[in-house]
Amino acid sequence: MRSPSTLARSLLLSLALCLALRPPALAQELPTLGEAGGEEMTPAQERKLGEQIMLEVRRDPAYLDDPDAAEYLNRLGYELVAASQARHIDFEFFVIRDSMINAFALPGGFIGVHTGTILGAQGESELASVMAHEIGHVQQRHIARMIAKQRDSTMIAVGSILLALLASRAGGQAAEAALAVGQAAAIQKQLSFSRDNEREADRIGFQILVDSGYDPRAMAAFFTRMQQSTRIYESIAPAYLRTHPLTVERISDIQGRLKEARTHQHADSLDFDLVRSRLRLLQDDSAQGAMETQTYFSDQILHQTAANAVAAYYGLGLAQLKLKQSRSALESALTARRETRTPSAILDKLVTEASFAAAKDDNEREAALTLARDATSRFPLSRLTAIEYAELLQRMGRHRQAVDYLHEQLALTHSDTRYFEMLASSHAALQQKTLQHQATAEMYLLLGVVPAAVEQLKLARRAADADFYTMSEVDARLRQLNGQLQEQRKESGRRRSGSDKDGGGEDKNLQWRALAE
Repeated sequence: MRSPSTLARSLLLSLALCLALRPPALAQELPTLGEAGGEEMTPAQERKLGEQIMLEVRRDPAYLDDPDAAEYLNRLGYELVAASQARHIDFEFFVIRDSMINAFALPGGFIGVHTGTILGAQGESELASVMAHEIGHVQQRHIARMIAKQRDSTMIAVGSILLALLASRAGGQAAEAALAVGQAAAIQKQLSFSRDNEREADRIGFQILVDSGYDPRAMAAFFTRMQQSTRIYESIAPAYLRTHPLTVERISDIQGRLKEARTHQHADSLDFDLVRSRLRLLQDDSAQGAMETQTYFSDQILHQTAANAVAAYYGLGLAQLKLKQSRSALESALTARRETRTPSAILDKLVTEASFAAAKDDNEREAALTLARDATSRFPLSRLTAIEYAELLQRMGRHRQAVDYLHEQLALTHSDTRYFEMLASSHAALQQKTLQHQATAEMYLLLGVVPAAVEQLKLARRAADADFYTMSEVDARLRQLNGQLQEQRKESGRRRSGSDKDGGGEDKNLQWRALAE
């Protein structure tokens, strides 16, 4: 696996090249920002912009598509959102596999948290403090206001956000790449939060912590450690690449607020400790990393030094499962469950996975499937539990049952790519070609690849092995997408025509080509 610096530098240059070669294609998918001096972006425009950026973020190999970690992070995130004035915003919290302590907000309520932040937090309140700060930026629409001031083009706005985001993760190499083409000042001006923005996000985040029952003292403690950590890489990551510069004044202001706030200790949830154990393994997904994780948790258990014995046995079981030591993994998972009375979908999933992996015959596999089905009853709104049960049905060849369950369950929505991916897989196994291609098309649409979705719908129509109602759905969807593509081509032509008249389009393309080179 490539190092974060190499990965981010590669993504940085690839994105620049992509924008240089395909500016109209990107622009046609995004909301128009309006003319200079106009009103700021509407919430709908901001959301559309965030969704488009997320299409790129999800293609980054560092994006961690782990149902367990995502479910925990979103549960914690929405506890904080419920105590804020941003309850009307549809937030999405996601994990980036990166050892650097960092978190960031994107337009429209998308908030990313590095694995290094979760592992570096010395308590759940510290993690909550970072997330609350980012919620503060979203609530006050700081990013949208900065982008609205730019107004040059949506393409440049999207590119700048991603360039700054990736460069801030990359360290020296990507920073040098940006400096080499003279874009440093532009990125700083467009994306660096002002001191007022940072203080405002701190103030809002602090109040969110107090109102949601987390310990606000954790904000000052964690931000102080973040500042100390920043000094380690400060020489290779110039200040303009850090979207959240920490200052002594900010930390002092938080400490001043503590004198007047009601504070109390907050007990960490079991899932906080379980997710930290899980991310210790997932941060390095190699076999060597699994062996090191196994040794780490084995030593904790042997010497009784684990802060949470349940999390230690859970982490050991995960590592053993990764190393295909299924019987040992099952023993560790069962020990972890015996050590706690706290219900946890994350822990139950490991017990189910290890039971299925260790099963020697159909009866034992059936028993593991029963565990998964029982978990869906205990946690009916758990996405990770729904995915686990559906995938076990598929692994046992029960595709008709898997399709029926996917249609009936409540935890996976029609805006979830995994839902359509699993549907397509089972329909393919059942030789239901039209339904297979229809589900695949919906998955591609969610990934933002409209031409691929159109091709899948054409295949669905040619297969013609579904009922009249389904075929009518396919035809209607195909007409809709063809009309959308036609309108986008017209809009693209108008944009190119306008750029040719004012002479500005080529200059912008040259800027991005310079970045790519």
